[in-house]
Amino acid sequence: MTRRTNPRGATLFGGVALLGSLLTLGCGGGGGSSDGGGGPSGPRQVAIAFAAQVNGAPFACGQTSAGIGSSGATIEPSDLRFYVSNVRLVDADGNEMPLELDQDGVWQIEDLALLDFEDGTGRCSLQGTPATNTTVRGSVDGAAAVGVRFTVGVPFDRNHGDAATAPAPLNLSALFWNWNAGYKFFVWDSVVLETSREFRMHVGSTVCDGDGRGNVTGCLNPNRVEVELTDFDPSKDAVLAELATLLQGTDVEVNTPDTAPGCMGSPTDPECSGPFERLGLPFGGAPESEQQLFHVLLGAGGGTPVPQPSPTPTPVSSFVWNLPAGFPRPFVPADNPMSEAKVQLGRHLFFDERLSLNETQSCSSCHAQERAFSDGQTVSTGSTGELTPRNAPSLTNVAYNPTLTWMSPHLVRLEDQTLVPLFGEEPVELGFSGREDVLLQRLRDEALYQQLFAEAFPGEADPISVGNVTKALASFERILISGSSPYDRYLQGDDTALSESARRGLNFFFSELLECDHCHGGLNFASSLTHDGNLNDPTPFENNGLYDIDGNGAYPEPNTGLFAFTGEPRDMGRMKPPTLRNIELTAPYMHDGSIATLEEVILHYERGGRLIEDGPNAGDGKASPFKSSFLTGFPLSPQGRADLIEFLKSLTDTGFTTDPRLSDPFANP
Repeated sequence: MTRRTNPRGATLFGGVALLGSLLTLGCGGGGGSSDGGGGPSGPRQVAIAFAAQVNGAPFACGQTSAGIGSSGATIEPSDLRFYVSNVRLVDADGNEMPLELDQDGVWQIEDLALLDFEDGTGRCSLQGTPATNTTVRGSVDGAAAVGVRFTVGVPFDRNHGDAATAPAPLNLSALFWNWNAGYKFFVWDSVVLETSREFRMHVGSTVCDGDGRGNVTGCLNPNRVEVELTDFDPSKDAVLAELATLLQGTDVEVNTPDTAPGCMGSPTDPECSGPFERLGLPFGGAPESEQQLFHVLLGAGGGTPVPQPSPTPTPVSSFVWNLPAGFPRPFVPADNPMSEAKVQLGRHLFFDERLSLNETQSCSSCHAQERAFSDGQTVSTGSTGELTPRNAPSLTNVAYNPTLTWMSPHLVRLEDQTLVPLFGEEPVELGFSGREDVLLQRLRDEALYQQLFAEAFPGEADPISVGNVTKALASFERILISGSSPYDRYLQGDDTALSESARRGLNFFFSELLECDHCHGGLNFASSLTHDGNLNDPTPFENNGLYDIDGNGAYPEPNTGLFAFTGEPRDMGRMKPPTLRNIELTAPYMHDGSIATLEEVILHYERGGRLIEDGPNAGDGKASPFKSSFLTGFPLSPQGRADLIEFLKSLTDTGFTTDPRLSDPFANP
């Protein structure tokens, strides 16, 4: 029997038309019925609203909830999103009436919708976005409805594609595991305040039989939740998810050692036993049961659905990208449209040592093509000999990065980032701080640059400007796209592209044992991806247990990660996970270049954090209270380690590192 919750009996909801309801639009006084009845009038527009509570209080980012789980813990949420599909209304005779969803290009596609309750504030800013959606909209034809049925999950035929090229709302890498497992159907993440540890609730298909390139024949655990709510008045009621129900009997303050934080859907994760039972899903030999998460929320309707935004049309551009197969077009800011002339100007500037004040270095000095646009140094050296604090990251596929540096959440445009090496003072890199006039005069004195700037910025009286320098450099950097590695050829059907060892390594990489794809997933093997049509995927920053120099998780100054920008203790040591494409060429590794080889990197993650026994940075990163909860360690045999390294080497794209379009024009005119 459906549990029904009366908001008038709970002061938190008294008199509030919570998040809308299942509404019948345009039915008043025109022959339609107030209860959602159809009849001879034909199809009618409806909107099914969803509400969320934690122990009776509305879900809200930044709000804490006490009394959670068996220990009565207090939690603060950091995410709540889930997909629903196959929505049907049910009439008094038990007949199903499918809801034909509006195709809004943002939240709904075909028969699938994304419900998004986090608003990108507080802890929800770590993974979330400001936009929210709590309504499923569409049209239905049939008699008056007295119930609703739906599925929590992505249909099989769309679950195993690629989030990088999928249309909204399937284009969020934060809601994507990998091509074998597919999407996270249900995500509810929180921080347990008593322990400062995360408890994550991720539900999606597990133990899937696939080849790592989207060809999946089935999953042992589909994990789609079937929901049926009766006694549901379409004109008055809403669908309520009471989240605390999932964790009844679960001690959220304790996590089984060497397992993912909370319940991540794995069939061997003990923390999933209780939540899966309450979702009605089979687990650990227990059969499926009736779901207990969703209920009817009485009398929470009466509003009008909020109009949803239409997707912004992409401006027509004549620029030819020559993208690898399956790669989306990068996002380009409206104030710097792409052109071949701009790319060629940027290429010359990138490799020109005259872009340093003392004419000893160019951008390519720290971003060499043969090293996948990195420099092979522990940390880089500026034109005056001053060391930078961090390792020069590879520019491989930099156009797809939502943020552009190891630590800063604020540098999100290539046009802005190029100002740092040009004019930065701490440290000095190219050295033009306060000497912009020297840079511009140097360029004006060259006939080549007079021609290139005029072609790149036609119609401007004086096109040689600092702003145009940064626009041209950004345009060149946007074409640094790598997607023709042996792994890519394997994805495209070449079974000979990967060795047997690399294939075994691929299976390790995407396995639920190693969890590599949580921080290095998707098309770019990075933490997140932005591209044309998907601009709302934020960058998660993670602490990977490199340091714990004071026993409380501290990292050596000035490389304190996101903490340097937020001042929040939880952000200590959190860095942006970089792309793994061309990782073989970009040693040494980590933000400070402190790990020399890929084998050492794997050993670090096997241990679950680095032990430094002596010296100023002595400490055990495995014990850091700020270490990512995904970093639990894992057992690998020497052969397994070698296989994983072979897979990582299969991400090397020699065509990218030798492409004449990306090379030094002064050496190869």
